[in-house]
Amino acid sequence: QDVGKSCILITMGGKNIMLDCGMHPGYNDHRRFPDFRYISSEGNFTGLIDLVIISHFHLDHCGSLPYFTQVLGYDGPIYATHPTKAVMPIL
Repeated sequence: QDVGKSCILITMGGKNIMLDCGMHPGYNDHRRFPDFRYISSEGNFTGLIDLVIISHFHLDHCGSLPYFTQVLGYDGPIYATHPTKAVMPIL
């Protein structure tokens, strides 16, 4: 019934992997972003998350990535297909 903010944290083989970092297109305030406090209330996301995988380039799957990297400071590896990487900057 609702789309947006796809962001799943899994632990596999001792690694913390974030699958997608989406935004909710229906909001223009803090509700548009996932609540990253569930991961850490103190920041240091690079130390907690080993990598981010973006499944595809829809906003509800990658729209919070600029916020997560530029505002919250995550600077670890981000994996996506070549077409997704090509389209993400213009979204």
